[in-house]
Amino acid sequence: MFQISVIFFALAALATQAATASRCLPSNLPNPDVAGALILSVQAEEVHNYSAVSLGPGSNEGRRYTINFCNVTVTYTHPGWNDTINTQIWLPLEDWNGKFQALGGGGYSAGFGSTYLTFAVAQGFASASTDGGHAVGDQAIPTDLSWFLTSKNNVDWFLLEDYASKATNDLGVIGKEITKSYYHQAPKYSYFSGCSGGGRQGLLMAQEYPDVFDGILAIAPAINLEAFIPAGYWAAHVMNKNHIYPSPCEVQGFTKAAVQACDLLDGVQDGIISLPGSCNVKASDFIGDKYTCNGVQHSLSASSAKVIQAAWSGSGKAGWPGVNKDAAIDSYYVPTTCTINGTCTAGDSDLFGNWIKYAIAKDPSFPLQNMTDSIFFDMLHSSMRQYEGMIGTTNPDLSKFKANGGKMITWHGLADEAIPPNGTISYYEEVLKMDPKARDFYRFFEAPGVGHCYGGIGPIPNGALSQLMEWVEWGHAPETLHATKGSNNTARDLCPYPLRQTFVGGDSRNATSFTCVQ
Repeated sequence: MFQISVIFFALAALATQAATASRCLPSNLPNPDVAGALILSVQAEEVHNYSAVSLGPGSNEGRRYTINFCNVTVTYTHPGWNDTINTQIWLPLEDWNGKFQALGGGGYSAGFGSTYLTFAVAQGFASASTDGGHAVGDQAIPTDLSWFLTSKNNVDWFLLEDYASKATNDLGVIGKEITKSYYHQAPKYSYFSGCSGGGRQGLLMAQEYPDVFDGILAIAPAINLEAFIPAGYWAAHVMNKNHIYPSPCEVQGFTKAAVQACDLLDGVQDGIISLPGSCNVKASDFIGDKYTCNGVQHSLSASSAKVIQAAWSGSGKAGWPGVNKDAAIDSYYVPTTCTINGTCTAGDSDLFGNWIKYAIAKDPSFPLQNMTDSIFFDMLHSSMRQYEGMIGTTNPDLSKFKANGGKMITWHGLADEAIPPNGTISYYEEVLKMDPKARDFYRFFEAPGVGHCYGGIGPIPNGALSQLMEWVEWGHAPETLHATKGSNNTARDLCPYPLRQTFVGGDSRNATSFTCVQ
């Protein structure tokens, strides 16, 4: 009897495997219907015991996952555009949660492939990512803009539109149709998650394609990309113009000094500037303060203070804000490299510099270090004129997304070293001006001490997607976002804007020691 039972279960397991394998065939997956697109191919194969380190957008909880899935790739073009786009859809072979999740990209990539897909499938989602028509995933360099030009002085406007909007909408349509074809039922709920460029993609979907997703998690969104990206080069321009190149140690010395000066504004000393709007110090306030580099003590210099202030204040004339004073500005805004003898020169600023070269000058060999102030501001305003309508993504009218029952959460690290959080704050205020009841479907949370998408010492809301699903599926709106994994083992409840964290006493590592106040 025992042997018969074993044989029975073995045969049942084989039958189940055969059934899933038969589903994961191109012949069983009809071409998705995508407006304006021509499907070139649909490929599908089962993948077993795939193992990779992965995480979700806006998370610092990455680890290795092993998954089994049906790997579907839909390749298509828009006739006349000379583009070829690949959309990956990964479908769990077992324990599908009945939901679909599209995943955004970052930098100048529309998607990150397996970096996010593995984690999403491990959580039970049918998931999808797009390459937007150029390199994605492990092969992508998020700051690469070589795809932007067909030749010197000529923008590939079709590929730019794919990146800006079209490929993201196609991602949602294709992903949901393939999911329905594979499981023979439509997903119960559909979500979008993304940070940085992916956060911009999320806002785009709420603004322009409001019926595709039930819930959107749009983290640190790269809205106003056409403005903050070239404006972000201002500090590097000040360095080049004045031939002042602070060492990374000195840059970090200014940051530490600012944190010490403004740390207690929220009532507790924890290394976090929770109220950056009240931090009114200037870089010049710290001239002469001591800092240590490689065991040697130095003084913060007046010349370097000019560069640091340029990063903190922004470019001024364009009306675009700089980053907050606890941001690690040596990453993007003040990049320098130094030799062993202490001689420092300009480092790579590809995120900002490549935009100026490819998108504005339309010349990959454009000499960034030779710009005058006049040329810099001409470049900045040219970028805004040319690209705002295509990639600005700042339409505050979310009425159709609201009417469709959509819910959206945005959070932004206040110590973001790439995207100034004040841009997101300004956008959310415009949304509230247009719809004073927008909090009924869209909530924004500031994350003190958190860097770009993750990083920094502030606690990160790793469970934001779960709270979004609670809102979409059960109507439980997030009064706070639970942030439970800061690098200094702290927990906080992030406050819905415009409320701010304030210390009320107790152990500053505990969320109960803070409250949200106006």
